[in-house]
Amino acid sequence: MIILKNGLYLSPEGEFVEGDICIENDTIKCITNKGESICCHQKEGEESQILDLKGKRVIPGLVDIHTHGAIGFDVSASSPEQICELTKYYARNGVTSFLPTTITTAKEQVKEILKNIRQAKDMEESHGASIEGVHIEGPFINSKRKGAHDPNLITTPEPSDFDDYRQILGDLKVHITVAPEIEGGLEFIKYVSHNGGTVGIGHTDGDYEMTLEGVKAGASIFTHLFNAMRGLHHREPGTVGGALVSHAFVEIIADGIHIHPAIVKMVIKAKGYNKVVLVTDSMHAAGLESGEYDFGGFKIYIRDGVAKQEDGTIAGSIISLMDGVRNVVKRAGISLEQAVAMASINPARVLGLDDKIGSIEVGKRADLVVLDEHIQAHMVFCRGKRIR
Repeated sequence: MIILKNGLYLSPEGEFVEGDICIENDTIKCITNKGESICCHQKEGEESQILDLKGKRVIPGLVDIHTHGAIGFDVSASSPEQICELTKYYARNGVTSFLPTTITTAKEQVKEILKNIRQAKDMEESHGASIEGVHIEGPFINSKRKGAHDPNLITTPEPSDFDDYRQILGDLKVHITVAPEIEGGLEFIKYVSHNGGTVGIGHTDGDYEMTLEGVKAGASIFTHLFNAMRGLHHREPGTVGGALVSHAFVEIIADGIHIHPAIVKMVIKAKGYNKVVLVTDSMHAAGLESGEYDFGGFKIYIRDGVAKQEDGTIAGSIISLMDGVRNVVKRAGISLEQAVAMASINPARVLGLDDKIGSIEVGKRADLVVLDEHIQAHMVFCRGKRIR
């Protein structure tokens, strides 16, 4: 049993509360607020590891639902063993659950990537972040808004594609980015959302009306809002306008490059922080030095903290999700409590996993991060095991 004493933990109500957290195996067994009696789960005479946090803040482990890789490993080109190495990197940086994210590849290649991820999940150990599913970003997108994706591999979806993914991944979540305006797009969104998957609208040139049709069909989130989609205009609200007025969640890459901090603040005001999900969209150069890399068959150049293709197209970020939390606090003026929610409980809700992760509550998985005064991970617990 581990007892985290004298910390300020982020409560489900969104406030930091002084109290102790009792961890047994991989579960939060008891939370004792200041002034309450000792945890009823601690048996008399039982030895416990007591960690005095001395007033440090405790937040839920972060959940990144959009990350292509880091430390030299690209999810779409990694072995199961390399993906397991990624889980350790994410955990060290405060991410305790994530969706490995693919980039546009041939349909058959997507299946091979999913097999590697499924094998990595089966090899998973408690000292790394938990693979909760897969985010398949492409090939079911619009080539007009391809971003860093290979236009030669973009194609149209069939219901059988989703069936194949489900068969390979088993109990893992299947999350797919789709452009609703492409051939079969709306039908595919409806099929996926009605059969246990989740859909994000992204890499789309859909207008306002088509965007709302996509949400009506079952899409529950917008993939990296503003990036690789039709923008906002006062006479044609576009994809962004549809996202802002819809009930769906929106992804935000909070690296200060993909979106200006003032726009981040505007989106949070328009949607409410409970409908915003912070993501990294990190590429495999995250955590590495500046230089030249290969990503999805394209040359990528990392300079001054920015990842770009040769033509200047932004190719993804190189931040960690904790960087994103810190950025929206320091650059956009958002409270730490709200910033953490956007990187923990909100993505858990998108995936339907909020019953077990995303907040600090009795009975939930003991995925916890102790922050220092600089909003850096001081301690990290994955499934009850301290890994930092």
